[in-house]
Amino acid sequence: MNVNWLLRSRTVWWSLALSALSSVALLWLSPDGIPELRKRQRELVETKRSLLELSKSNRELYDEVHRLAQRDPELMEALARRQGFAKPGETVYTFKDRQK
Repeated sequence: MNVNWLLRSRTVWWSLALSALSSVALLWLSPDGIPELRKRQRELVETKRSLLELSKSNRELYDEVHRLAQRDPELMEALARRQGFAKPGETVYTFKDRQK
């Protein structure tokens, strides 16, 4: 067979075009095709974002625990105030959220 003959053959080119077209169609229409790939890429991005938020939260909690272990007076006061305690002579006011 001559290579030039194959390159000029319409049958070969039509076969290649049909094969490429059917491959693209299968990629788009199959259950594990391109749409599923895009969906999983979005899930991966969202999971990475969630992981970063959790990592930040864990770091803040770790720092708080470390400060508690060192008996940081400012942190102790802040925790006491969160629970409604006040210093002698102070008045604590609480406000309820209005439910609409």
